[in-house]
Amino acid sequence: MADNVVTVSGMFGRGKTYFSNSPVVIDISGLQWPDDTPFSIVRMEVVQVTHGTNNDEILTVVGDLHAETLRQSNVSFDISSALRAIWSEYDYEASGAEVPTAQSAITANSGQAVMRNGREYFLRIYTEYVDSQSGEFVTTQCSVVIDGNVYTDIPGGLCVMGGYTEWERSLITDATMRDVSSLEHTNPRNGDASTKPRTSPERVGSNSITSWVDVSSAGTKSIFYPASTGVSLPAITGESDDPGDTDSSSSDNGSNTWLGHSPLVLRDSIPYADFLFVNRRGAVETCSGQMLESMSIEVSTEQYSLNERPSFMPTRSLTAISSGGRRLWSMSSGYQTREWAEWWIMEFLMAKQRWMRYPIGDATGRFVPVIVEPAKKQTVTYDRTKQQMVHVDFTVTLALEG
Repeated sequence: MADNVVTVSGMFGRGKTYFSNSPVVIDISGLQWPDDTPFSIVRMEVVQVTHGTNNDEILTVVGDLHAETLRQSNVSFDISSALRAIWSEYDYEASGAEVPTAQSAITANSGQAVMRNGREYFLRIYTEYVDSQSGEFVTTQCSVVIDGNVYTDIPGGLCVMGGYTEWERSLITDATMRDVSSLEHTNPRNGDASTKPRTSPERVGSNSITSWVDVSSAGTKSIFYPASTGVSLPAITGESDDPGDTDSSSSDNGSNTWLGHSPLVLRDSIPYADFLFVNRRGAVETCSGQMLESMSIEVSTEQYSLNERPSFMPTRSLTAISSGGRRLWSMSSGYQTREWAEWWIMEFLMAKQRWMRYPIGDATGRFVPVIVEPAKKQTVTYDRTKQQMVHVDFTVTLALEG
């Protein structure tokens, strides 16, 4: 059978950047099959492209998707699972990544930035069918014509971590808005990767750090700086997607403005607990929670029977082994507007990864992983029948024992 020349449409192409946590749909049409084949499938390979020390290309197949077609000429694939595999081994705590960068902002008492570049990939399409005459399995790689050029390795574009919610996807009516670049310049105050409310200030502690997080067609940038200082935007250079391959610098000119970003924060006189978390856009940003008057330590003890040597005199026949030792705190967002309370629930409480600066309130504390759970399964942001301020309560458990 001759090479299949197929038509590919959907979410792909040079200059395109897509979130790996949202559907990335590729439509294939023009597939050709023998009329008498009893079995036919389409395979799509998603191949990641990285560059070695000598700038040589390293190709890694991160996804091998397939669909039985029943000799149909059209088929669609969602390749987002393969794009998530590209980022599966990313370590936020690696040298030069977001968590150490936030730590250095505390240590240096100045703004620090890190750039996480988007990762490149391309697509390969194959048709596979059983020849009814010979009974052999026949595999053919498909080609695609794009702007007059024939490709067997179809340019996919770049992918970044993060995604849209179902509600956000329901509001996207234009296909161009599926591209990450559609978010550019949508949130100049907190950065395009942030969903923090812009209508009222953010409450932070006296020694807290805050953040400006941005997502663009190039990748995701996180900037961390003490809320008490004013700094200008650090220079970011470098094209590598290695977290350690970044150029971070900062300066302090007292302007408290970052490329049009005017952080609106209220610094409280009491220390807050500082958190880092991965938001739904895939960026690491900050928030600060209030300590409630409650701290406990989880300890559990198990008793075991011992097999002792027989003796007339009584011997100890039980032993106990204790485990746990994790610290647990009760905390609160503090009194917030309805918009901020909803943000605390939908972003912070639903985040997949979080870190807290520990010891709490210590200027030399470091960010350690924590587990955060809502104080109640159903958290009320506001109730018009009650005259009360709005706050979101939660518990924080240190992920490290001892």
